[in-house]
Amino acid sequence: MKLRQKSYLLTVLLVAAVLYASMLCLLLPNIRMTIRSAEARALGEEKALALAIDGLFEKTPVRQRPVYARGFAVYDSGGATFALGSGDETWVATEPVPPVIETGRMQWVSQNGRTVLTIADRLSDGVWLHYGLDMTDVLHRLFWQTIGAVFLCTALAVGISAALYLLEDRINRPVERLAHELRTPLTVIRGYAELLERAKLTPEQQHQAASYIVTESERLGEISQKLLTLADTRKNVFRPERLSLPELAAHLQKTYPTLETEIGWDTLTADRALLLSLLGNLIGNAVKASAPGSPVLMKATPGVIEIIDEGGGMTEEQLRYVNDPSHAKNPGVRSGLGVPLCHEIAIMHRATLTYSSKAGEGTTATVSFTTL
Repeated sequence: MKLRQKSYLLTVLLVAAVLYASMLCLLLPNIRMTIRSAEARALGEEKALALAIDGLFEKTPVRQRPVYARGFAVYDSGGATFALGSGDETWVATEPVPPVIETGRMQWVSQNGRTVLTIADRLSDGVWLHYGLDMTDVLHRLFWQTIGAVFLCTALAVGISAALYLLEDRINRPVERLAHELRTPLTVIRGYAELLERAKLTPEQQHQAASYIVTESERLGEISQKLLTLADTRKNVFRPERLSLPELAAHLQKTYPTLETEIGWDTLTADRALLLSLLGNLIGNAVKASAPGSPVLMKATPGVIEIIDEGGGMTEEQLRYVNDPSHAKNPGVRSGLGVPLCHEIAIMHRATLTYSSKAGEGTTATVSFTTL
């Protein structure tokens, strides 16, 4: 994994951690407040019910208390239940009956698939009261609030990650393109420099070699500037001019000795640096796909430029990939970074780039210009 990929992954993890930590900081106080409010409600209702029962039983003979207690069976307070009795005798109980727990304690219990907040109280003359408040709906609501918060944080993390990826791609793509495009002119410059250093050349050959170095150096500076600003639509990096196709073909043959040409189209209007980058990428890919020393043909007819090789060709999947102008870099395809750039340069020239190929029968890259 590359350093920038590790940095991106670490950044995404940090963003997700911050979002989830923030969610917990906001969600936990709400959960605590809801639980405490429910406990306060249960305690308040239980005390009110206990006072009412004590007040009634104070003036009621002991033997009549079970009868009077049954009058409380109609008691209903938003999911509250209770049981009332003395000793081992239960006088009245609503459904579900709150379980018997230690007197004076508030406790959460599971009963018949529901969650109940229970309170046990001891009244006067040995009368006991077991109160229960059904909290299932409250806990269900808190559960879905938590799920919603997790979903929201996940959606935000995904959105921020996508924005970071697009920003990182926007920053690094020109640099990757530049590194890719620098290889060919640097190879030419180095080759002619070594020729001047090691070989015995005539003055005319020396001048020609130096001229090639100067030409490639100028091209290097021009394509560097264009590629670094290509992603910024506010800057006009497209500089069309009238170009001679035979001259461009001769220039490319200096870089690719196995290149053969059939030029039936004299001039076209295009950006010289970008067009050379487009054709150079196509020819370079064709040379790599061909056997060493095998010829690569550049054929030009009015409105169309074709780069033809006799290499191993491409599979249907690879062909579908390279014909898609919107694809990203895929290490599994031999054309690499140059193909997306070639599509983009073709679009800038109002042209289309298409590939035709069969496994074992070579590949043809066709650039069709809609305007001349």
